[in-house]
Amino acid sequence: MLVFEAASVVGDSRRQLSSGQIPFRGVKRSSRLPSAQLLLPAHSLSGAKRARSDPPRPVSSSTHPKWMDWSDLGDGPAGLIAERLLANDVADYIRFRAVCCSWRQWSTDPRAHGILDRRFHPRKWIMLREISGHPRIFLNVSTGQCIQMPRLPELLRGHDVFGPTTEGLLVLLDRTSYIVRLLNPLTGQVTDLPPATTLLRLMKYPTTDLRKAFEVSDAGLADNSTFAIHFLGIQMLAVAKLEDKCWTLVDDNQGSSFLSAISFEGRFYCPTNRGVMVVETSENQPPRLVLAARLTKVFPLMLSTMHLVDNDGELILVYRRIQLRDGEGEQFSDTKNKCFIQNYTYRVDLKAMNTRPVLGLGGRAMFIGLRTTLSVSTSVFPSVKSDSIYVGLDDDMLGTDFGRNRLCCFTDGTTEHCGIFEPGNIDEEFSGRKPRFGPWGIDDYLSWYVTEPQDDSEDA
Repeated sequence: MLVFEAASVVGDSRRQLSSGQIPFRGVKRSSRLPSAQLLLPAHSLSGAKRARSDPPRPVSSSTHPKWMDWSDLGDGPAGLIAERLLANDVADYIRFRAVCCSWRQWSTDPRAHGILDRRFHPRKWIMLREISGHPRIFLNVSTGQCIQMPRLPELLRGHDVFGPTTEGLLVLLDRTSYIVRLLNPLTGQVTDLPPATTLLRLMKYPTTDLRKAFEVSDAGLADNSTFAIHFLGIQMLAVAKLEDKCWTLVDDNQGSSFLSAISFEGRFYCPTNRGVMVVETSENQPPRLVLAARLTKVFPLMLSTMHLVDNDGELILVYRRIQLRDGEGEQFSDTKNKCFIQNYTYRVDLKAMNTRPVLGLGGRAMFIGLRTTLSVSTSVFPSVKSDSIYVGLDDDMLGTDFGRNRLCCFTDGTTEHCGIFEPGNIDEEFSGRKPRFGPWGIDDYLSWYVTEPQDDSEDA
C-alpha cells in the first residue's frame, strides 16, 4: 500500500507538467500516467486513447490528521520503489529521482555506474531521424510515448552520430580525434572508447577519407564489459573494454561476411551464410566469431539479405530475397513489377543451436532496413499491421520499385505500397528522396528510422 501511494505522488507531479502534440498518426497512448520531466518535457502521440486520470485531490495541510510528508519515505520504501521503476524503464527511474532531494538521495545516481551497466540502458527508446527545424525526438516502442531532448545537440556537436544500439546507447565518432564515444541519451553519461585510428595498422589498403572508413554499421555489447563495433568502411569487427587503449580485431578464420548485426541479451550476433555467429570473449583467448546457431538450409546471397531481429525477447532471423517474375532468363532491370520480394522468417534457438521456420510474428510487426531492424507491438501502434514486415527505403531493400516502401503481410501473402517518399524527387536532406506532404503515420517514421544512412554528418 505504501508503494502504491508513493507512486501516486509521482503521478501527481507528472500531471502538473504540460505536454504537447507531435504529428504521429496511428499510435496508442500508454496506459500509464503521463510522464514527468526527466531531462526534458514529455509529449504524447496524437490519435491515441487518453489515459484515465484520477480526480483532483484537495490540497493537504500539515494539520490534517492523515497528512504525511511523502518526501520522508525512508531508505527502505524509497529504495524498493526505485528498484521496481528501474526494472521497468530507466526513464521512470530518472523521473522518480527528479521528484525531490530525499528520493534522489535514497536512489543511486545512474552516472555513478559504468555506461555498460545494462540496468540503466534506455532499451525501449529509439532516436527518430532528424527533420530540419524540429527537435530531436525519442520514441518508446513499448508504450508509444515520445520525449524531446533539447540538450542533446550540445552533446552531439562535433561528432558523427550512429545508432542507437540495441541497448539504446548512441555511438559517436569525434571528427577531429576519431575517438569513439558512447552516450546514454537519457542519463547524459558519456564515456570514451579507444580512437578508431588504432585500427589503421591492421588495414590492408590505405585511405585518406577516415570519416568514411570509420563509419559504424552495427554496435553493441559483446559481454558485460566489452563493446563491439562493426566498422563498415574498412569491413572490420572490433571490440574494446572501457580501459583499453586500442581496438582488438575479432578473429574470423573462416572469412564470414555480413551486412547487419545485433546485440541480443548482452551478446553480439552476426548472420552469415555459415550460420548465426556470436562474438566470443574470454581472458585466455583473443575475441573470435563462433557458431551460435546452424541454418536450416544454405541461403543464396545473390540479390538477398539476412537480418536478426529482437522480437520481444525472441531472436528472429529474416532472410529476404528478390525473386524475378519472368523466369531465370529475365535480366534485372528498373522496370516496375519485374521482381518481387520474399521474406522467410526463422526462430533462432540458441540453446539447441539451430534455426526453425516460423509462419508469423506473434501479432507483432517488423521494420527492416539494410542494417537496422526493429520489432513493435501492434497493440501499441494500432495502425501497423500484425505479422507484417515493413521494408525500409534503401534502394538495396526495395528491389526495382525504387522510392516506395513495401509492406509484406504473412497472413495472406499480399504486398502493398505505403512509402512516404515520392519516386524521382531528389532531396539530399531527406536521404535522396523528397517526402510527400504529411501528416505522416507512425509506420512512415519507423520505416525512415531503419533506412540508411544512420549517421548525421552535420552538426546537430
